[in-house]
Amino acid sequence: MTQQQQNDGEPLAKHLTKGGPGDRSTPGNVNTEEWFVDLSKATQNNITLTEASGEKPLIKQALDKDIFFCTIPFTQVYSEIDGRYQACCFGKPDEKLTVTNTSLKDWMIDSDYMNNLRSEMLDPDSDLKTVKKNCTRCVSDENKYGRSRRTNCLKIHTNNPEFWDDIEQSVDRVKETGKFTFEERIIEIQLKIFGSECNIDCYMCTHQNSTTRMNQAKKGLWNTEVFGALPIVQEKWDLVTSDKTKGVVEQIIELGPYIRSIKIIGGEPLIMKKHYELLDVLIEGGHAEHIYLKYQTNLTKTKKGKHNIFKYLPHFRRVSMVASVDGIGPVIEYMRRRTEWKDLEFNITECGKYPNVDVDFNGLVGFLSVMRFYEVIDWCKDHPVIDQLNWAHIDSPKHLRANNLPRKIKDALIPKYQEWPDIVASLEMEADPDIDIQNVFDYLLMADKHYSKTKWKANLFDVFPELEEFYDPDAPRSTTQADLFAEWSKVDKEPVANIL
Repeated sequence: MTQQQQNDGEPLAKHLTKGGPGDRSTPGNVNTEEWFVDLSKATQNNITLTEASGEKPLIKQALDKDIFFCTIPFTQVYSEIDGRYQACCFGKPDEKLTVTNTSLKDWMIDSDYMNNLRSEMLDPDSDLKTVKKNCTRCVSDENKYGRSRRTNCLKIHTNNPEFWDDIEQSVDRVKETGKFTFEERIIEIQLKIFGSECNIDCYMCTHQNSTTRMNQAKKGLWNTEVFGALPIVQEKWDLVTSDKTKGVVEQIIELGPYIRSIKIIGGEPLIMKKHYELLDVLIEGGHAEHIYLKYQTNLTKTKKGKHNIFKYLPHFRRVSMVASVDGIGPVIEYMRRRTEWKDLEFNITECGKYPNVDVDFNGLVGFLSVMRFYEVIDWCKDHPVIDQLNWAHIDSPKHLRANNLPRKIKDALIPKYQEWPDIVASLEMEADPDIDIQNVFDYLLMADKHYSKTKWKANLFDVFPELEEFYDPDAPRSTTQADLFAEWSKVDKEPVANIL
């Protein structure tokens, strides 16, 4: 049996594994047996014909790992929050091309970045020079955990027969001509151009992705050891909060016949007024009924001013609310401060009332969440309203990686994740040698103090009591508490422009 089994021998529910988790991959050894399981008859016939001609089909090359194949360079247009293009959310950014100097269409067709990736991923003899430069996160994750964003997408995309048939046609043209062309409706546009407005304060989030995080840093909630020097990080904030939407909506409409899905990413997209203008244009132009709309969202708010997302949902072919959930109840309320679990549960239920809407969970496994992430998995087992469960491992800041927990805690957690080899791998890893866990405690306890007189107050050792024995307030730090307070006092006097 190819699907990961539960301890009682029963297969795990499909909604727990179809997004990527549960495969039998191990660190450095990607298991491909869950790829290309559900193929159309046409594809099966093509495999037979290709083999009869003496050639090895693309599918067999991918399954046998003759090539480092990924569907993303053939299907996705992605821009980061600063406007720079890259292959996907885990890719390295292009050094020159941005949404302000290059159109979405030209990025896919003419950029050396994307053309070189596609060429290397189809060549069994490639040295993968571009892959090693721009896809380092997936390469690293597969070495450390056995799964990555690449492997997740392959599992999802190759088991959707209609979608895979269209992708393969596009891939075949690239193999024949060396150039990408827009012909099939397979493109996903992933947009982070609407800024970084966000209503919550996630302890692990890169500050430039959240105006709330930026504002709290300005008020003193910062740890140099974990996040680096504030003035250096702060230099990017004006850029990420600026409007980069000029001309992009028109480009999306131009590509409308080829767009399968649009994913809106923030910040928190559901409170970004500007993105509703895009939805209005898609609906008025008749494109919405053909498009799969996706959100990466905390799903705690569904309205902004006169705009209510529930009024837009019925107009789109399908909608996926990908909720950033990596804890249940008080756990997520601590890790993603300003979240109210009851509001999140209510909005999940409301989304479930729409027949064209799915709710997915996509969390981050890291220093805090791994201590309770099994509760998220159990919650999803009991609530099949969740269409798909997925997660990634925190990589940066590296202080907040799961492997930097004390060995005693990691060993106690391993039995809880026997069905999920990548999480076990993260817990079996040794702590990074240059990480001082006391700096992590200092950061988290300062957050507790920062919120102590607010409605979002919570204490680290109340939520995660197993950590308390490892906290040593008297141990020497490379940055002392006194230094931190002095730095924060200085920051309070420095103006920060364009922070919402």
